[in-house]
Amino acid sequence: MSDIPKDQISDWLKKLERESWQLELLVSAFTIFLLIQATISFEGFITEIEYQYNFQSSKYSVLYLFLGLVHKSLEALVICLISHLMLRGFWIGTIGLRSVQSNIDFSSLNYSAFFTERLKKKVISLDQLVIKLDEICSVIFAFAFLVISILMAFGLYLMFLGIIAITMNAVGDLTPDWMDPVIGISAIILFPTLLLTGFIYMTDYFTLGFFKKIKWFSRVYYPFYRLYNVITLSVLSRSIYYYMISKFSKRKIRLVYAIAGFLLFFSLIFKFDQHQYYPGKKDALSMSANYYDNLRPKDDYISHASISSDFIEKPHFKLFLRYDARDNQLIKKHCEDFIPMKEDGLNWRFKTRLEGGNLHIGNQNFADEDFGKALLCMSSIYQVSINDSLYQDLNFRFFTHPDKDQKGIITVIPTDHFLQGENILDIKRIELDSIGSPLAEDFATIPFWFRSQ
Repeated sequence: MSDIPKDQISDWLKKLERESWQLELLVSAFTIFLLIQATISFEGFITEIEYQYNFQSSKYSVLYLFLGLVHKSLEALVICLISHLMLRGFWIGTIGLRSVQSNIDFSSLNYSAFFTERLKKKVISLDQLVIKLDEICSVIFAFAFLVISILMAFGLYLMFLGIIAITMNAVGDLTPDWMDPVIGISAIILFPTLLLTGFIYMTDYFTLGFFKKIKWFSRVYYPFYRLYNVITLSVLSRSIYYYMISKFSKRKIRLVYAIAGFLLFFSLIFKFDQHQYYPGKKDALSMSANYYDNLRPKDDYISHASISSDFIEKPHFKLFLRYDARDNQLIKKHCEDFIPMKEDGLNWRFKTRLEGGNLHIGNQNFADEDFGKALLCMSSIYQVSINDSLYQDLNFRFFTHPDKDQKGIITVIPTDHFLQGENILDIKRIELDSIGSPLAEDFATIPFWFRSQ
């Protein structure tokens, strides 16, 4: 490009500007289709992470929040691109109308002189409307990707804070105890600084450069501005941002930000619901399809427990309890003397041993582990009863459920003492208080209907 004369480059760019609407329409339509599919797939991905892994820990909660922001970014992009596509369609229709009728003949309308004069002042010409719509469409197309950069920047900032926190915790675990005060003081200084400068950076962004206008403060602020530009990847959208705020009225841009922020805030704290007499949460009087293998969609995960069907006619009754990684600490409290077979998180795929001066590397072998004890530990956190009859000697086995390959334990209960008609399966999870006393908490209540053959 350096050998091409500047006037040719200028003509080429002007041609691209005139014909960019064709690319915008093509990209918008194709992107909307892909993004709708991507949004659905991403929802499934987040659900899979939620059920397969324990992200309640503070170590991983920031990552989970970041994934949520990515999902919201996809939704925001779909909304912006649909708006862009509709306005481009309106723009094309306006151009088509202009080719038929370029001016308004007010005399043929036979309106009063009062209305005719005011309509001449208020109704803009088709030429002006075409130019205005073209400008708005181009801005929306750029603004769609600016919205993504805003949400992703916030997520990356939180990720940055989370990584620093995890790193400092790891350093604290690896260093001697006498280093703890040093690490603590560093954290007290570092995190308030990052939170304050991060707030200043965000405020400066949404106020369109308030802190950049303060002469004495701008030099102090600049290093943090550069740092957060790199952390949040704002360098990728910086050109769009500055071109937009330099071209359009800052008052209008702030108004758009205010409206978008209000809509986001409103959607987070309010929801529309006309089912006044329907409970907002599941309880003992509710029946959830998730509890039954025959009713639960194959793509859904088992929330807590599952039985084969809501109608039972067989002499045996199967109960599956999903193993949730969040219960690891609870299981550990019930079996303090049992050492788990694996670490919680990353594990070596190989087992190493030193024999005769030689290092032997092989696959992990759990043959010498006490599986019976592990099974007893997992089942000890549950209390199962049917129609207020407590089952204390249930035989559980490890089981991977065919729906989504979920890990858990399964048991079979004979139906000899079941009632004809409705029966209630009640499962409680046994928590332990500070002194080790058991506390039974509601875990799942599953109604089913039995008919003997």
